[in-house]
Parts: sequence; structure tokens; C-alpha cells
Amino acid sequence: MKNFILASISIAVLSGCGSPRYTATPIETNVNNVEIVIVDDKETRDGFQETMETWLQSNNYQYTVSPDGSKHDLNKLTLEYEGHWGWDLALYLKNAEINAFQHGQRVGKVQFKVPYTANPNKFGDGATRIHYMMDTLFGQITADEATKKVNSSNHQ
Repeated sequence: MKNFILASISIAVLSGCGSPRYTATPIETNVNNVEIVIVDDKETRDGFQETMETWLQSNNYQYTVSPDGSKHDLNKLTLEYEGHWGWDLALYLKNAEINAFQHGQRVGKVQFKVPYTANPNKFGDGATRIHYMMDTLFGQITADEATKKVNSSNHQ
């Protein structure tokens, strides 16, 4: 019986460690009435940027898109992103990062990572996960709240 309990606890701990996670430093500067620029990342799937744009539109932010490698306008809030997908019987967002810059400084950062495990929570809607990244970056929810949401069965 002790072995069963120990094995159950070990599995619970390991599956928690292997679940998708967000880490973030939210933007703390005032983003009301600021011009936002998304720098297109040619290496990332198109859906990532489209999801960021949808989030900005639904939250009433004005933005423009600049080509990959564009120089930052220091007065604008510039968002750079990178996303990588993995394959394990299905395509899933494996890790991603969005950085926010203004006045030559990084003013916010959010990361999403799925460890390489058998945890079924790694499979989920990529757009939803990117929306949580934007929510976290713009301070609407915390990284812990986003992590809990993405790991709950009814928010995948």
C-alpha cells in the first residue's frame, strides 16, 4: 500500500512539473493611447501574429505591422514574438515568447513552454494559449492564472 501511495504522489508531482507553464513580466507602463507595432516574424507560423492582432483588436488597441528586421520606433510599443510548434501525434504550440519594447528598453515579456512529457495538457488550442500570453503581457491576468487556465480541462 505504501508503494502505491508513493507511486501516486510521484506521478502527480511529475505530471505537474511536466505541464504547460507561463512566465511573465507584464508591461507596467501606461499603454493607453500608445501606438503599438508588431514586428512580423517570418519564421513563426502566420496564425501566431493573426491571433495577436485579433487580441489587440478585441481589446481596442490600435496597431501596425512592420516587416521582420525593422528598426524600432522608440516612441511606440513594439511587440516581437517567436513561436515553435512540436509534433507528438498532433501539432501543438511547444514554446513561445513575446517581448515588448519602448524607449529602447524591454518593458514586458511573456513565455509559454511545454516540457517534453506525456502530459496530455500539452495539446490544446494554440490561439487560446497565445491569447493567454497577451492577457498576461498586458497585465489582465497573472502568469499563474494563465498556467492554471491552460491546464484545466475546460479551457483547452
